Amino acid sequence: MIGGFTIRRPFQLGNLLFALCFLTIACQKITEPDLTKLISDQEFEETLKIDGHDFDSLIIENCTFIGGGLSIGDADHVIIRNCTFEDIRLNGIAVGFTGPASHILIEDCSFDRISYNAIDSHEDAPNGTIRGCIIKNAGLSETGAAMGQPHHGIYWKGKDVLIEENRFEAGEQPHGNAISVRSSGIIRKNIILNSPKNGIMYYSNHPGSDSLLIENNFLAYNTYGISCATLGNLDYHNENVIIRFNTVLSAANYSVYIAKDYEATTSFSIYGNLLVNATEEYFTTFYDVSGIENNLAVAGGIDFIDPTKGDLHLMPGSIAGDYCAGLAFFPLTDIDGDMRLSETLNAGADE
Repeated sequence: MIGGFTIRRPFQLGNLLFALCFLTIACQKITEPDLTKLISDQEFEETLKIDGHDFDSLIIENCTFIGGGLSIGDADHVIIRNCTFEDIRLNGIAVGFTGPASHILIEDCSFDRISYNAIDSHEDAPNGTIRGCIIKNAGLSETGAAMGQPHHGIYWKGKDVLIEENRFEAGEQPHGNAISVRSSGIIRKNIILNSPKNGIMYYSNHPGSDSLLIENNFLAYNTYGISCATLGNLDYHNENVIIRFNTVLSAANYSVYIAKDYEATTSFSIYGNLLVNATEEYFTTFYDVSGIENNLAVAGGIDFIDPTKGDLHLMPGSIAGDYCAGLAFFPLTDIDGDMRLSETLNAGADE
C-alpha cells in the first residue's frame, strides 16, 4: 500500500508511471453502487475511481469529466456511454490498472485536450470494446515522450479488443499513435487523420492471442500508416495478422510496415488495400512476407471526396472500383455498412 494506492501485480515501466502519476491526482471513489447500477448526468472535476465487483454491469452515461478522468478496476461489464472528457490531466479513461476489468464498453464518448492517453488499458483488460468515439488532441504531455513512451489516442494492451467506428483528429498532439494496440482483436471502420506517428500500430509487448484483424479503415495524412513492430518477445506475437481493405493516403513515409521478428511466428495476410503514397513507399518489410497480394498501390490519381477532412470515399469512375473483384475472402460490408459482393469488390475501405 502506497499512499492509499494498492499495487497488486508486477508493473512494467508504463504501468508504474501511471501509478505514480495517479497518486498525485485527487480521486472521488464511490464506495457503494446505487441499486440502479447507474451514474447519469453528473459532472466530475476529480478522477472518478470505480473499484470492486459490486460495480459489475454499472452504466456511466451522459456525464462530463473535466480535469480528472475515470479509472475502472476489479469490475466487469461496465458501460461508459455518451460521456465527455475534456482538459484531463492524465488519462481520460484507464482500465484494469487497479485490478482486472473485462468486457468494458466505451461507446459514443468524446475526448479533447487529454494530457496522456484518451483511453488506456492494462493487459488485465480483455474483451474491451471502444466504439463510436471522437478523440481530438490526445497525448499532449511531453513527459512520456521524453522517456521514449509517448502517449496515444487509444493505448490498449488487453486481449481481444474491438475498436470500431471511431474518429481521430490529432490537432495539437505532438507525439504518439492514434491507435496503439498491444495484443489481439479487431480494428475496423475507423477514420484516422493527421496522427503525428502511426495511424494504427500493433506493437507486441504484451501477450497476444490467435489473431489481429485490421480492416475497413480510412487513414489520411498520418506520418506513418499501419505498422507492425515488436519488442522482440516472440511468445507475445499473434499467430495471424490480417490487414485488408483499408484506404491509406500518405504524403510521405511508408503505408504498411512489418518488422523482421514476425517472420518465425506470424502469418500475414495483406490484401484488398488501397495505398496512395506520393513517395511510393507502399510496403516496408524486412523479410519476404508471402501474404501481400491484390493491393492497389499508386502514387496518385485517386480522387477522394474530401481527403483533408479524412473523407476517403471514392469519386465515381475511380480505378479502385472493382479492382479486387473475384477475391474469395473479404469483409461483408464496407466502412459505411454498405454490402460487398465478390463480383464488384473495390480496393480499399469504400465500396
